[in-house]
Amino acid sequence: MDTMINMWTVVEHVRVASSAAELAIFTAILYWFFTSSRVADMLEVVGERVGGWCGGVRESSSLRQVARARRRQNTDVYAKLDNELATRASSLYRLKEGPQVPPPQPETRPPAGLACSRCAPLSRDSWKDPKTEELGSVINILNIGRQTFANGGVVSRYLCDLAQCVHLIKYDYKDVLPSVMKDEHFQRAIEDTTREELKTKANGKHAGEKTYASVRKRVEAHAMKVLQDISSSMSNNVLRLVAWLCHKAVRRIAGGGCGTRSACVERLRRAKAAGLPLVFVPLHRSHFDYILVTFTLYLTGLRPPLVAAGDNMRIPFFGWFLRCCGAFFIRRRVDGSEYHGDPVYKSALRAYILNSLSANNNLEFFIEGGRTRTGKPQLPKAGILSVILDAYLDGTIDDALLVPVTLNYDRLVDGNFVREQLGMPKQMETFWSAFRGIWRTLNTNHGSIRVDFNQPISLKELVTSFQKYNYLKAPVETPLTPLNNNLAVNLDRQILYNHSHSSLFGADVSTEQKMMVEAIGRHLVYDAAQSTALMCTNVVSYVLLTEQRKGCSLSVLQASVEARGKALKLAGRDLGYTGDSHLVVKRALDTLGAALVRGAGAGGAGGAGGAGAAREVRAVGAVPAALELAYYANALVAHYAASAVLATALESIVHNKNTEEVTVRHSELMEAALQLSEILSQEFILCAPCTRIEERLLEALRELISQEILVETQTPDVLQEQRWSQKFARTFDDDDDDRPDPTRLIKYKLSKTPEAIAERRRLLQTIRPLLEAYSATCRGLRDAPQKELVGSTLDSLLESFAQNKMIYGEAVSTDAIKNCLRLLRQWGVIEMYTDNRERKVRICPPYKNKSNIDDICANIHKFNIDTPLLK
Repeated sequence: MDTMINMWTVVEHVRVASSAAELAIFTAILYWFFTSSRVADMLEVVGERVGGWCGGVRESSSLRQVARARRRQNTDVYAKLDNELATRASSLYRLKEGPQVPPPQPETRPPAGLACSRCAPLSRDSWKDPKTEELGSVINILNIGRQTFANGGVVSRYLCDLAQCVHLIKYDYKDVLPSVMKDEHFQRAIEDTTREELKTKANGKHAGEKTYASVRKRVEAHAMKVLQDISSSMSNNVLRLVAWLCHKAVRRIAGGGCGTRSACVERLRRAKAAGLPLVFVPLHRSHFDYILVTFTLYLTGLRPPLVAAGDNMRIPFFGWFLRCCGAFFIRRRVDGSEYHGDPVYKSALRAYILNSLSANNNLEFFIEGGRTRTGKPQLPKAGILSVILDAYLDGTIDDALLVPVTLNYDRLVDGNFVREQLGMPKQMETFWSAFRGIWRTLNTNHGSIRVDFNQPISLKELVTSFQKYNYLKAPVETPLTPLNNNLAVNLDRQILYNHSHSSLFGADVSTEQKMMVEAIGRHLVYDAAQSTALMCTNVVSYVLLTEQRKGCSLSVLQASVEARGKALKLAGRDLGYTGDSHLVVKRALDTLGAALVRGAGAGGAGGAGGAGAAREVRAVGAVPAALELAYYANALVAHYAASAVLATALESIVHNKNTEEVTVRHSELMEAALQLSEILSQEFILCAPCTRIEERLLEALRELISQEILVETQTPDVLQEQRWSQKFARTFDDDDDDRPDPTRLIKYKLSKTPEAIAERRRLLQTIRPLLEAYSATCRGLRDAPQKELVGSTLDSLLESFAQNKMIYGEAVSTDAIKNCLRLLRQWGVIEMYTDNRERKVRICPPYKNKSNIDDICANIHKFNIDTPLLK
């Protein structure tokens, strides 16, 4: 009994305690309810409504305020709340009655990568959304998963990258090797190769059936080996794994993220619905490009393409990863050498590409061939593009959509190309070199990355347009020569002719088709170069090598970078950075590092008006530093190439004139500019092939006049000549080419303002390093192996730089020397041949005489003038 009583007592105590706890919790809830700001606001509104209905409460107060005034008139807490409510009411009144200030809008950018209005007007209008205006907003593809799974479960929110990769679309990639083996061209190539080997083996004797069968079997085995080496093995599981690894790697190496334009992605989605294969044509800067384009497309919901990769990337482990991500490996040189002329390989590559497109696969290939070693866009290689064009012309495919792609980095992921520019041999990729490169990259901040896609362009529309340009189809009788007096008529056609010899089909393709492939390729490279987002390191490097080459204070550098950015925006270029100028410069200097810029680094780029503003900043003068800095600056050099050509031609004319008032004839200036355009035809694509080079130079001339660098002189003779030419033109038909040029009496006068002189100096220094390298190449020209000739020219440039005879360290460039040799070969001054697998240079007989070759090289030397403007 006592036990039961004790238990009952305990239960009673527990019940009392629990009741007290419940009462305390209920009281706390009531206290929170009536003191919470949200509930108080709700009660405030309810009180006002009730007061309004009852009419028993003053207009300026509420039921709750009346209750507070009656019960707690001296409470500071409620007085504070009343003051806050009064302040809130007055603020709302001011917002309603005052002027409406719109919220800050995101920075708009120029339309990215629109198709050419001359060549592809239908493509230009087809893939845009007519209901929305493109503002140029950039999205960070690394944040897509975070935004998608922001409202998901706990696991999805914390593992958003993994969740996104798991939910990526799974595509069906058909094995095309059986179709390739049945391809008619491939089987014909096997048969032709078999018969050629039989002829060589039989040596004029009749071969038996056993011999034919054995040779045929060996050739087929070789063909299957070629196909297996080429083909990719796209795997959705590996793609998802690589996408997850790329999330982690890009977040580590790109502190600024990886951006792409949202409008570009929307265009590609609309183009995908057309049912035509998409052929992505990126400019090549880094080995990381292979993964980055696929990574961007995959994360944005688009089908990853098959990627044409060089066979040097077929290294253990990493090559397998690339193959599973869609890479198919091609030889670096397919034609043009007796060691690579394999008809079975050419037909296998052609059949693999066409069957991949027929299987609804997208395709990606780097039209420049290899990575650019200078930072400038390279001239196109026509191999794969010629396959696609040939497939369209013979009806194998109805059409294809070509998509130029641009990539840019604040800091290059692959390091620099200084060793190769100084003549050292290229190091072949191995497993350990790739591993060391990846490890070094993962421990370095490379800033921001931009991947942008231009408008898809119909191949059918491009072919139709280029067939209308008669000046590209006229017969070419002679190659480019330095003595050509009619460059305005022949230059565009001859440049295409001299660069259109590479093809997967060799001599079987007509000259007209080769020139069309070259023209389309140059158009794609030009479009991609013009739409490349310019990073802060590009702009700062260019300013340091041109405008402020002798050094300047940090505040002056900030002002120059800001002014250059505004000028680029006005020119329609997209800047891949935002922010105040002092922050932009600090970020660029920190990214470039003290090895490239003296005065950079921690504390060297203080805020505006800080102690660092007076510190001198200048480019490091050593040759390796100048070459690496020039790599980043060359993105802007390509943009200003036409204006720089015109300014350099102008300086070559006025240099020998000693009069106070220097005037230049229009015809004289244009002739010199066209000659220099011919000299630099290996370096730049000044304009799209649908635009005459003379038109582009005239546009640059108008820009110089608008900037008041040149002043057009209006003389009575000019006006009289114009009136006479108009009257003369009405007398004859429009096709008569004998009437006089109405611009032959137009003259220009140089402006002597400090701003005009500084602008001329900047344009001169834009291309001056190239002219220094070209002049040194001409001075050292002789019969010798190409490697030896390039090495001696590099030594000559290094010696001139060490003796301060030449201040441009970036002129010590293997690429510039080789391009000058190609130009001299086109002029017929030298010829190149292969002897015992060694490339050699030989001067042609007409120029064995020193005076003759000096006359030819004078066409280059006259533009490399020693002008006081650069001193």
